[in-house]
Amino acid sequence: MPRILAAALVLLCAPALAGARGPSTPAERKKAVELTRKLEKLPLARSSNQDRAWLLEFIVEAPDFEVKSCRGPLDPLAKDEENPVARILYVQSVFGMAAFMFENPKKVDDWAAVQTAGIESTLRAYESLLKADPDAHWKELDRLIAARGKGRLRALVEKEMAKCGTGEDEGPAPSDAI
Repeated sequence: MPRILAAALVLLCAPALAGARGPSTPAERKKAVELTRKLEKLPLARSSNQDRAWLLEFIVEAPDFEVKSCRGPLDPLAKDEENPVARILYVQSVFGMAAFMFENPKKVDDWAAVQTAGIESTLRAYESLLKADPDAHWKELDRLIAARGKGRLRALVEKEMAKCGTGEDEGPAPSDAI
């Protein structure tokens, strides 16, 4: 599965480098939000790889928005080479950030809100996975769920990702996680 996603990402990035397309359309943004929510509920569904491939291509190619990754609490997922589900959860944060930007265009410049939305998307997908396999815990994600439960997730993001948006603390790219 990771090899398929990696191959898809390589193929998807080539047109982006060539600047092959115009701005995103309202229909594409709507589809991106819908697929993101679907992946939160059914991260391992049969269509999930196809959905992720479409989202990655869209996010990489569309020139009118940019999803920036910063070092932070999800980095261990991107670096987990033994568990492909960990990487899927990491990439979910990218989809969650894009969906947030489309749903909240006035908050695009609020880096903490965007990053928090990405983490929340990952947590929803993680909670869906836990329903199917209650033993599939990651301590990093459990810590974030606890912070969210106390209403402290954004504060945690602001503290642990304080250099986000400064250009000094770029996190793993989606391609690093696949």
